[in-house]
Amino acid sequence: MKGRLLAIHRVLNISRVFFFGYLPLLLVSSDASASSQQQSPSRRAENLFIIVANGIRFDDAFGHKMHLYTEMLWSELRPLGTVCTRLYNNGATWSLPAQASLLTGVRHEGYNPIGTNFHPAFPTLFEYWTKSKGAGSCYFAANRKLYGNLGHSGYPEFGDSTAPLFDNGVRDSGNTDLTKVKTESVISGNEIYEKAIGHIFTRHPSMVFLNLDSGSVEQGYPHDHEHPPGAPACEGEAGSLNAYYESIILTDTIVYDLWNRIQNDTIYREKTVFVFMSTHGRNSDDFRIIGDDSRGCRQLNILIIGPGIRKDFISKKRRSLIDLCRTIGTMFTVPTPYAKGKVMKELFERRDE
Repeated sequence: MKGRLLAIHRVLNISRVFFFGYLPLLLVSSDASASSQQQSPSRRAENLFIIVANGIRFDDAFGHKMHLYTEMLWSELRPLGTVCTRLYNNGATWSLPAQASLLTGVRHEGYNPIGTNFHPAFPTLFEYWTKSKGAGSCYFAANRKLYGNLGHSGYPEFGDSTAPLFDNGVRDSGNTDLTKVKTESVISGNEIYEKAIGHIFTRHPSMVFLNLDSGSVEQGYPHDHEHPPGAPACEGEAGSLNAYYESIILTDTIVYDLWNRIQNDTIYREKTVFVFMSTHGRNSDDFRIIGDDSRGCRQLNILIIGPGIRKDFISKKRRSLIDLCRTIGTMFTVPTPYAKGKVMKELFERRDE
């Protein structure tokens, strides 16, 4: 019965996806490390989109037997590319360190640094990409000002000069202290998405990183999917669980819409690698909790589509979140010298066996 009701929610909510917000988007980022010894894709892409939707358990998305909440991603987009079913976050499963692990190719550990002016410990894909492709080539959109700190490290040869253009949806009340995140007024995911697509399809940055935070539940705790174990539960557990499932459906709709916009754009069409993924999930048994070692927090969703990527392929090779940075580097011949992951050659149409 719950499944049927949620399917009805999909029909009712598709029409309002651009008017009501559940999903913060996280703008896509493209970067790479390549060496002459590494096997690269047989066809080259020019642009990279990374859409991160955190807080969605694998079992509720690509691991769901009926794919009830990710119908468009699974039925329409999956046949166009590769899904990896054994990608794991082996570091911290909080949003900021998890995304830092993705962007740097180096595992970030420790407690969730919300409430601190956190920057990645190593150069990011944004910095590598800008250094290789030039200023203005990267665009990063999210609905929290604090996420802007993920744009660059403190490395002297990189740093602020190679940071992406960052769009956030915070209605700023004049507070410049990023540690006071609870005073931020965060706009909806639909608002930041609409703002992002206006920039993307006018300026055409070659690397886009969209932060959706789509698993978040807009009740109770200020950023519900971020609250630590032991924190007060959100008001109305059943309502929050329904909001969690609905947020996945809305993510599915928004990501599919973005894909279709790319296919209708002459600059991006057939020249773009499109990555949809999470960097952490949530507790296997309690949807209100993230940041632990449960499989629900560690197992990730990922779909990659684009030139040189295998079509209609499901990879069961075990991989780590930190492998994405070097893999993207190889795709785009962008050096990522500090990344420590491995190249996911199984994704490529032409590959070393």
